[in-house]
Amino acid sequence: MPHKRNPVDSVLVTAVARRGPGLVGTLFAAAGQEHERATGGWHAEWEPLLDLTHLAGGATARTARMLAGLDVRPRRMRANLDASGGLLLAEAVAARLAPALGRAAAHDLVRRAAARPDFRAALLAEADLRAHLSESDVDAALDPAGWLGSAGQLIDRALDLHREATRGPAATTGPDREATSGPAATAGPDREAQR
Repeated sequence: MPHKRNPVDSVLVTAVARRGPGLVGTLFAAAGQEHERATGGWHAEWEPLLDLTHLAGGATARTARMLAGLDVRPRRMRANLDASGGLLLAEAVAARLAPALGRAAAHDLVRRAAARPDFRAALLAEADLRAHLSESDVDAALDPAGWLGSAGQLIDRALDLHREATRGPAATTGPDREATSGPAATAGPDREAQR
């Protein structure tokens, strides 16, 4: 179907993630070595290590291609979140109420409100809720932006690390030196053929 965009790359990256633990298990099992890495153990490492390297490289390439074509529509995402009327964040309201009412009572109150057509209005109509949470507290609990946690900091840190890695230290390259880190160090005829 021409209108469809199947997530083939993400499916294959997920498949790689499922294969990795078994290969790592083989490496762990082979790690116990006799005196001076006797025969057998280290030979068992070769194939799974090679497989892991190929899988990681393929997953990295597919992830890069996937992210390059990612179409992010923040307004559409927000509209999808808002379409639930706050039901996606019902647990957030229960978590805010639990210290005052107890976990079970908070859960029951939120469940009753979730069964009504307008979740937010039903929450605010509950006297037990209003005794402990203000309207702005309820709105804060129902705001998806409040559930991002450390995502912004983690993204900033990842981007900083990426910038450092792609720039690389100035001392490692020069007209009479080969690159020892960054993309230039891993490029070459063999690497280019694999892309």
